[in-house]
Amino acid sequence: MKSIIKNVVLATILVSSFSSCATIVAGGSPKITIDGDTKEPITIITEKQTYPNVQLPYTVQVNRHHIDGQRIQVQSEKNSYRDVVLEKKVNSWTWGNILLGGLIGWSVDLITNCVAKPSKPTYFIEKKSNE
Repeated sequence: MKSIIKNVVLATILVSSFSSCATIVAGGSPKITIDGDTKEPITIITEKQTYPNVQLPYTVQVNRHHIDGQRIQVQSEKNSYRDVVLEKKVNSWTWGNILLGGLIGWSVDLITNCVAKPSKPTYFIEKKSNE
């Protein structure tokens, strides 16, 4: 019985050591919404996926790595649009993880890039001006 309890405690410590708040809560690909004042169907191209013939507003997944400066292309048959350029900000879960998870948990967040997230939940497209 003592060895079972010891193994359970050891397993709990190991699982706790390698988990991290930001990775658990914000894991996976971040999502943003693309919006604008167009009624025509558009195609949205991210590093993760292409979303053909969608109506705005539309939610897309973006690449968690290299959030800052990541470009999202918006195309249509009738109009040209400027690329949406993402900016990043610190994921607030990171601070809790530094306090609760320590160096190991924070390291996991760094490796998975869960310390960063897109700075805004919604980005608005702009038509290119006639040059």
